[in-house]
Amino acid sequence: MPVIDLTAQFVASAACPDTKRKEVFFDRRVKGLMLEVRTSGGMTYYMRYTDDRSKTRYIKLGNGGDITLPQVRNLCRQHRNKLTMGIDPLAERAIKRLVPTFSDFVHERYLPFAQANKRSWQTDETLARTHLIPQLGTKHLDEITTEDVLNLQQIGLKAGAAPASINRRLILLRYMFNLAWRDWKIAGVTSNPTHGIRLLKENNQKERYVRAEELVLLYRAVKESQNKMLQHIVAFLLLTGTRRNEVLHATWEDVDLIKGMWRIPQTKSGFARHVPLNDGAHAVLQQMHGRSESQYIFGNPRTGKPYVHVWYAWNAARVKAGLPDVRLHDLRHTFASLLINNGRSIYEVQKLLGHTQIKTTQRYAHLTQETLLDASNIGTAAVAASLGMVQQPTVIEGEIYDAAELAPDRQAGYRRPAAISAGSQRPKAAIGQVVQAGSPMHPAG
Repeated sequence: MPVIDLTAQFVASAACPDTKRKEVFFDRRVKGLMLEVRTSGGMTYYMRYTDDRSKTRYIKLGNGGDITLPQVRNLCRQHRNKLTMGIDPLAERAIKRLVPTFSDFVHERYLPFAQANKRSWQTDETLARTHLIPQLGTKHLDEITTEDVLNLQQIGLKAGAAPASINRRLILLRYMFNLAWRDWKIAGVTSNPTHGIRLLKENNQKERYVRAEELVLLYRAVKESQNKMLQHIVAFLLLTGTRRNEVLHATWEDVDLIKGMWRIPQTKSGFARHVPLNDGAHAVLQQMHGRSESQYIFGNPRTGKPYVHVWYAWNAARVKAGLPDVRLHDLRHTFASLLINNGRSIYEVQKLLGHTQIKTTQRYAHLTQETLLDASNIGTAAVAASLGMVQQPTVIEGEIYDAAELAPDRQAGYRRPAAISAGSQRPKAAIGQVVQAGSPMHPAG
């Protein structure tokens, strides 16, 4: 194994003796660099080194005809620098060969995991198949960069996708890489390329609330639907504020009519929860006792199994009612709105809806213009009177009444209770109750 100063001229004329299969020449200028010349005329550059276990290893640097001598010397120096820092170039290459492509990772690792652990795994499969794999599928996980992820966002925007839809793709991709990198520690994956990329601002959050007059039209159309189960499903959704699939999969086993409680064994959050059955919901269940013939309360009469969906029947009904924009989920929004506008606290609504975060409930809780106007009037009544804009309200035993309510010829009064004095024994009127003159609840006595 001669050690020489490798030159371009020498490399061009180097030959292997006929008595040998190959001849090896070591470079005097760069430690470990060697040129292998074979009887066939082929030449290959290698770097020889000793690993941490004192084994002699060889790294192929390139074929003699594909790389110049200055290039191969520079490459050899780079590998030796890595060795100095404790990085074995051959081990690094072996790790790279283990890194799966994004497509293989999704099909072989992520989807089996999602099927076993996520109720929404089919949504993940659809997002990956239609949006992520077409753009990233052939790349290895360690090749996917932040720029690739940003390009993914731009492709979605150019295709006309809504910001919320693009965000779902980014959230899924971020979750996949967190699993690969932090949890599963897949070889070669040392970072998450989605890190630092912000979600797009969403401006398509729908907050549709069904007004009282719309409910009349909607329920009339629902009752005329060819799907005779639809009216009961819609009524129960509106009266309980629960989710569509929770109602479609509700069973008699989970309902306690005596205690007025419905147990939902598996919810969106993954935990069971209990829903109190109000009088209206209880009445719907009483009606279903004579109609339902399966374990599912609102099961398909023909199959006895829960409906996969009721979209076509629902769509026909809402279009017939002239409300094509009302979704089944809007009934849940409406339920929350009714509670809030009738004075129930946001915490009560959160509990009834089964939300884990109050922030989610705040999106559902809608105050009507009338409720806000009434609150504004009550809060600013004294100020408006001081400014001479309205009559000064009269205070009797800690309660506020308009002056007109005290007129002897007034036949009925409307009262707005304020802070009642501790010693007051005046009977209270129910919410919305009209109090007749002469009643002990009327301010005029």
